[in-house]
Amino acid sequence: MEGIYGSKKTSNEYNSFDIDLIQDEKVLSIYQTGADINLSCKYEDYRKISNISFNIASNQGKVYSVFDKFYTDIINGNVLGENENLPIVQEKMQDEKSTSWYKSLVQNSVITMLCDAYPINCPNVLKISKKDDEKILTFDKFDGELPKAPYCITINIRQSGSRYMIFVFHFTLFSNNCKL
Repeated sequence: MEGIYGSKKTSNEYNSFDIDLIQDEKVLSIYQTGADINLSCKYEDYRKISNISFNIASNQGKVYSVFDKFYTDIINGNVLGENENLPIVQEKMQDEKSTSWYKSLVQNSVITMLCDAYPINCPNVLKISKKDDEKILTFDKFDGELPKAPYCITINIRQSGSRYMIFVFHFTLFSNNCKL
């Protein structure tokens, strides 16, 4: 099991925080650009990559608990992170799970998000899965003709026009509430 051995949280000009989590030779960055949220994973030694995994274990405290809540909420259909004890929320969760959007997002307990910054037929992809007491974020780079940074894989979530714009709330909440 890999562990996070370093982190950095800095305020940004958007009244939010940017977060870097360091694990072995990898850095997972969660940062805001305008209204968009970006998740970027790279090797510190600038190896050219086509995919990379970043594991967040239960012993990572607040970082794990926030990712665990995000994962559990999405898997259960609670895409807005509302209070699941309310009957109206339970009804909304069941409705959400029946949509084609949700069915393309969640399959076999794996959340699959396509990067908004590229056309739908050639995006970078982020898969979030669970294994024992870990959340595993796997970033895959599309090897098409579009130029992409060879040393990192970025997933952009746009607040406007995104298929995942509701997740901006989750990641903003994470960056603001995560105690590092």
